[in-house]
Amino acid sequence: MAKKTLDITTREQLDVYMNPQRQRLLHEMQVLAQPATCKQLADAMGISASSVTHHMKKLESLGLVELDHTEVIRGITARYWRAVPTDVSLRANEGGDLQEEKMFLVDYLNQQVFAGLRTYAASDAVEREKELGLAHGELLSGVMYLTEDAAREFQDVVRAFVEKYDQPQEGTVPWEFSVACYPHRSFPE
Repeated sequence: MAKKTLDITTREQLDVYMNPQRQRLLHEMQVLAQPATCKQLADAMGISASSVTHHMKKLESLGLVELDHTEVIRGITARYWRAVPTDVSLRANEGGDLQEEKMFLVDYLNQQVFAGLRTYAASDAVEREKELGLAHGELLSGVMYLTEDAAREFQDVVRAFVEKYDQPQEGTVPWEFSVACYPHRSFPE
């Protein structure tokens, strides 16, 4: 299925999308990578099924989740939901009256990735994976010196790589990532 794009342009859309529980729910659905019931998601997240149902309706209104199928289990119809492959564009660089909230959401999403990296780094997994010669989580940061062509190439390579691996495939496990790059400028304070 082709990925769709959702442009967040209204306060209502942003209010639905930036809710922390909904972000956790979308994250859990991405990691599970298979349709799940509200009960299954609630158990995984440690919240009530009714709360998940409420948030699913909100996410459905944005087209970020949809009903995949239903099954009758012990006389009860279970509804299985799936995340719709979507690129969400906050248009954070366009300013406007939603700019502060959009940047708050960007900060929150990056903090979630780094919180996961801290938990991972505190475990013994990193050393064990290194000893086995396996890929392991790490944080790379610093400064690169790029021409305009090299900067465009870097962005294109990263984007193409992410698009190639943004759906689960046999033998894969989810890896979380956050990539930020920008040209350094002296900005007025």
